Amino acid sequence: MRIDHSLRPDPAPLSVAGVAPAASCCDDHAAPAPDELARSLDDATVAYVLATRQAFDGLRRAASQLAGLLALAASGAKSITQEHAMLEAARQARAEAIDAIASATVPARARHHHRHLSEAAQVIGIALQQAGASMHHYAAGRRDVDAALAPLRAGYRHLQWAAAALPGFELIDFQNACCAVPGQEPARY
Repeated sequence: MRIDHSLRPDPAPLSVAGVAPAASCCDDHAAPAPDELARSLDDATVAYVLATRQAFDGLRRAASQLAGLLALAASGAKSITQEHAMLEAARQARAEAIDAIASATVPARARHHHRHLSEAAQVIGIALQQAGASMHHYAAGRRDVDAALAPLRAGYRHLQWAAAALPGFELIDFQNACCAVPGQEPARY
């Protein structure tokens, strides 16, 4: 498994009820190379990166926890409740990330990144609300997770854009993982 520093999200438009679609600025141009980004960083931007890395990781963790919970729900697991540990872990990780995002000093060079980080927190929150509202349906065997999955995908897309905006915010590229099918492109959502 390797870290792909050039990760660019699929340019398919985001459409989540109640959430404005992301600006097309992230789809219209290629991301600068990581070494080019690193050369253009000033002290204020470096301080911002250090202050918000934990928030980025918290949102990534929240998205991962919720994705795992939705996978359980889609597979028909009956053990899913409002008090499920994965749901609580996702809520906690998001709450901690929101605090760090709100308290960050945002220099001009980091505004684009901060916007995507804030949007990711917002739509992951919507996904958590949708999943929480559907817990009793999941416990009863309902396998339709689309109401929570759509904003979760949108939130992850914002995390991808944030990762491309500044160095130090990596997402793991599973395209070449041991479970990837050789020669087949990964599914894009």
